[in-house]
Amino acid sequence: MKKKRNILFTVFGLTSTYLALSYFAKRSKAKDQLDESLKENAYENVGIPMDKRDSTIYEKYGKRAIDKVLSFGGLIVLAPVYALISLAIKVDDPGPVLFTQKRVGQNKTFFKLHKFRSMKMSTPHDTPTHLLENPDQYITRVGKILRKYSLDELPQVWDIFVGNISTIGPRPALWNQEDLVAQRDKYGANDVKPGLTGWAQINGRDELEIPEKAKLDGDYVNELKAGVLDGLKMDARCFFGTFASVFNHEGVVEGGTGSIQKEEAVQAGFGKEVVVDKSLKKKVLITGANSFIGTSFDAYANKNYADNFEIHTADLIDYGWRDKDFSSFDTVFHVAGIAHVDVDTVSIERQKMYYEVNTDLAVDCAKKAKAEGVRQFVFMSSMIIYGNAGGYNQKKVITKYTQPAPADFYGDSKWQADQKIRELEDENFHVVMVRPPMIYGKGGKGNYQTLSKLAKMLPIFPKVENERSMLHVDNLCEFLCQVMLVGEGGIFFPQNKEYVNTSDMMRKILLYKKRIPVSTRAFNPSLWMLSKTKGKFAKLTNKAYGNCVYDKELSQYPGIDYQVVDLEKSIELSEG
Repeated sequence: MKKKRNILFTVFGLTSTYLALSYFAKRSKAKDQLDESLKENAYENVGIPMDKRDSTIYEKYGKRAIDKVLSFGGLIVLAPVYALISLAIKVDDPGPVLFTQKRVGQNKTFFKLHKFRSMKMSTPHDTPTHLLENPDQYITRVGKILRKYSLDELPQVWDIFVGNISTIGPRPALWNQEDLVAQRDKYGANDVKPGLTGWAQINGRDELEIPEKAKLDGDYVNELKAGVLDGLKMDARCFFGTFASVFNHEGVVEGGTGSIQKEEAVQAGFGKEVVVDKSLKKKVLITGANSFIGTSFDAYANKNYADNFEIHTADLIDYGWRDKDFSSFDTVFHVAGIAHVDVDTVSIERQKMYYEVNTDLAVDCAKKAKAEGVRQFVFMSSMIIYGNAGGYNQKKVITKYTQPAPADFYGDSKWQADQKIRELEDENFHVVMVRPPMIYGKGGKGNYQTLSKLAKMLPIFPKVENERSMLHVDNLCEFLCQVMLVGEGGIFFPQNKEYVNTSDMMRKILLYKKRIPVSTRAFNPSLWMLSKTKGKFAKLTNKAYGNCVYDKELSQYPGIDYQVVDLEKSIELSEG
């Protein structure tokens, strides 16, 4: 009898709570609508309402039912957490516990979004964090913790309950983020209800720039509209992926979405259309003997541009090169350097050598070239100056707005040289800064060779959807020949025409070897778990199946046509 009475009280309590919340939700939503009805909607062409466009049953009814259940349970379970956070905020910086922001909802209508206040009372209210000058100065001590673990978003469980947002969906833009709204229009991402978390959130979050964030939101919308099972599966991936993302506090950058767009966009290439004059003759000095890139360029130029180039090599191992006369050369091509290794195993003394060789030696060579009248200096920088690649199931796209942020001493040694050499440029000394992705080809060392060996050893391999920018050495050499004939300077991001999928590349390698490739997605859950651990296996997983690409816009230069080898041909050349 007592047990039945407890069950009745529980049911009665939950029902009462639900009815009370529903009542206040309706009042809250009505008030929001009244407030917003007095203001002009900032966006025209507000999209097609869900009941008037093709939508799945899951999108129309399933998502809302799930939202109601999760948010109702969340409000009850999180009540003690709300109380503790509220008290901490009050003690740290007296003022309101919550704050609201005008946000863009479904079909570009406005609503009020609720968050725990993580910034000081003096912070401008409707300014995106990334537009604040030094945003750290506005964040409270408690706010830093809330933002790091996304606890400031918890009041949005209420917004889910009242129906302004969903549990999963594109994060709602601020009312004045017209650039983000415009980008989402391209993918139909403004036509669905925004969410507490979403596909973009677990694939980079604040590290993403606006075009890539909008594209990921579009990918989510496509899956949502594809069918009931597709939509449910995508929401499940976002839901559970959020826990891992929050636990590892991935993608949290104080400055938020588009923070790097405060910086000036890099001008890729020459900044104009050029003409490659193949009647010219150039004398080139390669500084750095016996390197894969240097020897490959020498062989390629002698085979394909024999009438254009006279190539010499200088060994920079000892100080004898300083006595060599550079004045007769049109171009100095600097390739000397220490290659990337496992940074965790390198001693302090070895780290110093990276700066001595990759930075100081390169700068000294550039200074000598300039002082002795060389017109063009070509330096091999690296994609590594932008930090590590995105991990497994995380996208990273480097665009013209992305600012270098080296993750270790190797990347930093390259970045220091990159900056210091460009400072030497003037109207008589042209600097060509080449920031290539992974370079591969026959005789090369690195990740491609490891991948090729694994493909030949494994009877079956994972099937993973990832994208990497890569550059076959022939495409690099063709690019260098044309740039040297032009004779001017700029920052360049050469890459293959196609992005590379790791599984597809392994398949193509095996097909070239006349073996039957067998791949499966059965390994993917294990790979995901490995990628979230610490240590060697996590690094190998993220290196092999991570994502990192240059926006293709960065790699197109009017007048330069260098992508002469496609992916299949590059594998044939590398394996043959």
